Amino acid sequence: MKQTAALALLLLLAAITPSAPASAHGAAARQAPSAPAASSKPKLIVMLSVDQMRGDYIDKFRHQWTKGLHRLVTEGAWFRDANYPYYTTVTCAGHASIGTGTVPAVHGMVANTWADRNNARTVSCTDDETAKLIPYAAPVTSVAHSANNLMAPTLSDEMRYQSWPAPRVVGISLKARSAINLSGHRPDVVVWLDERDGGWVTSTAFAKAPARFLQEFFAKHSMTEEMGRTWNRSMPADQYLYEYSKENRRRTPHASVEFPHVTRGRGDEVGGAITDAWEASPYSDAYLNAMAMASLDAMKLGRGAGTDFLAISFSALDLTGHSYGPLSHEVQDVLFRLDEQIGLLLDKLDRDVGRGQYVVGLSADHGVAPVPEAMKADGFDAGRVAAAAMGQAVDAVLARELGPGSYRTRVLGNDVYLNDGIYAKLLQNPAAMEAVLGAVRRTEGVFRVYRKDQLSATDPLTRQLFLSHYEGRSGDIKFLLRAYWINSPSTSTHGTGNRYDTHVPVLLYGFGIKKGEYLEPSAPIDLAPTLAFLSGVTLPNAMGRVLTEALQRR
Repeated sequence: MKQTAALALLLLLAAITPSAPASAHGAAARQAPSAPAASSKPKLIVMLSVDQMRGDYIDKFRHQWTKGLHRLVTEGAWFRDANYPYYTTVTCAGHASIGTGTVPAVHGMVANTWADRNNARTVSCTDDETAKLIPYAAPVTSVAHSANNLMAPTLSDEMRYQSWPAPRVVGISLKARSAINLSGHRPDVVVWLDERDGGWVTSTAFAKAPARFLQEFFAKHSMTEEMGRTWNRSMPADQYLYEYSKENRRRTPHASVEFPHVTRGRGDEVGGAITDAWEASPYSDAYLNAMAMASLDAMKLGRGAGTDFLAISFSALDLTGHSYGPLSHEVQDVLFRLDEQIGLLLDKLDRDVGRGQYVVGLSADHGVAPVPEAMKADGFDAGRVAAAAMGQAVDAVLARELGPGSYRTRVLGNDVYLNDGIYAKLLQNPAAMEAVLGAVRRTEGVFRVYRKDQLSATDPLTRQLFLSHYEGRSGDIKFLLRAYWINSPSTSTHGTGNRYDTHVPVLLYGFGIKKGEYLEPSAPIDLAPTLAFLSGVTLPNAMGRVLTEALQRR
């Protein structure tokens, strides 16, 4: 099959070799030899992801920053032309790509969810029914999570396998798919907020019991005390860009439309939804940052003989952007306060690890689209794709062309999933295949439609889709949307190959990094190979490049 041959070529060019993360306990049991000189490698790698941070946010809002983000941009290496090379720009795919240095076609994390078991259900990318959640407080009932579906090793995995002594690895986020895909298969500590029950958890895939220092942290910083805080603007209203009402034409059920926002749900939510408004506020980022600093103290990160690894995915911006849109005062305020939090983190790293002894890599998993209603009001072609109607239209065509049956076509993101065996029948029936493609093509907002066997790494029109496709998890048919069209009921969303979704920041700062603004084309998948190079580690699946132009000669 053309796609399989092209992927094989890509894998060959990427010099893939088999590898598996080593046991942390086995590595710790061996006596370490003398470590290399302290200056030869960074003492700590800090990988930061700011969920849904568009690349142009730096140009638009950097004048509002004075601390951490400001320091990374002005004292670090800023790659201004950084873009994801693939189409399905969503959280799971993005974090896995940042963590591994490769693309969904290789690491397999094609989307946040995909259809499974003859299209009868959807599964989360990190779902693992063989594991159990380990709660830090009240019992939880959700499906557990692991990195079992991640088909490539992360930077931290390879550091654990190759480095001596083995690193201490910590991953923190509100989302399981963010924390896990950054910290890999065998982190020492990984923690996230359970989506259903709203408590902090880890999984038996990573630990046998909760980390004691985090138990102490949660006891001192109760989530109950976090709920109900009032979020108001941090700056005078006239220091924010754009009219406040412009991006607030649509409303979300869990958040008030105008400042001040109260960071709790309506009070009648089930389970974890009570935390939604808090998660979408700057307070959740501050909480994650405090957890990270507690981890630095408890784990002594960056203060051992080797190179340790800390990953933090700040999630508030994503939830805020979905609720209020990219031009909102809320988005600007989240970034303003995140600038403060990253400043606190850098100051602590300076004190505890030493300025110049650690390296920071920052990127985002995706950007975000403009609010369609706002664009349409300004005269642009914009709108929302009727995904359910598309699936129904395909089912009607299948019934007409192939005979009556229960087809249950699903449309998830930009993928159309057919029941097992249906695609093979359509390949044998060109007229029926064209009728199905036509049903997708006629959906308002759709730009182009492709069969999965039409995708190619060498075709500029389908390369992004090819790099997003992993057989067995991706759909049978792919469609592209016109600019300013989205497939979501949220105020705004992402997940397309348009530049407002693919263009994100790539920033490097600290050990071995030469400050400056760089215009060479780059991508978030370049971060892991660059950080691996600095720490003396080889990534077997990396398709990103080492950003040599920003490295100091040593």
